[in-house]
Amino acid sequence: MNKKSLILLAIVFFFLTQISYSQFDEKRTKIEISIKDGNKTIIVPVRSSTVSFSRSANSVKDTENSNDLKNYYLSIDFEKQDINLLRAFAKNKTGIDGELTMIDIYGKAPSRKFEFKGATLDALSDQLNGDYSSSYFSLNCRSLIIDGVTLE
Repeated sequence: MNKKSLILLAIVFFFLTQISYSQFDEKRTKIEISIKDGNKTIIVPVRSSTVSFSRSANSVKDTENSNDLKNYYLSIDFEKQDINLLRAFAKNKTGIDGELTMIDIYGKAPSRKFEFKGATLDALSDQLNGDYSSSYFSLNCRSLIIDGVTLE
């Protein structure tokens, strides 16, 4: 009888351990944004990011203002506001170069790299409450290179 209760207790223990392990939220990917501000590099962890490209019907490559076109958009969601990153975008009106990298911690999925040039802060949203905070940047970029492929 004692042996049966010990086996039953071990089964229950392993069952509960498996349930609690499956509830553990481990991040599989690591996403970071890095920019150069003067002679220092700012690296900030990112929760999620969206990249979009939109070519306007009115944009023509031959115009003299083709360097001013910003058809590339990055939307970045941060777990918390990074003041150094915000300060860098606030003081630099001409645009900042940087990159957004995504790495699979387990090494099973390929890494991703998004290089952007001339990024300016287009929109900012900050959400704060007692248990949760989030910050959202929307960047307009002059050029975008995704995993070595230049979008034009």
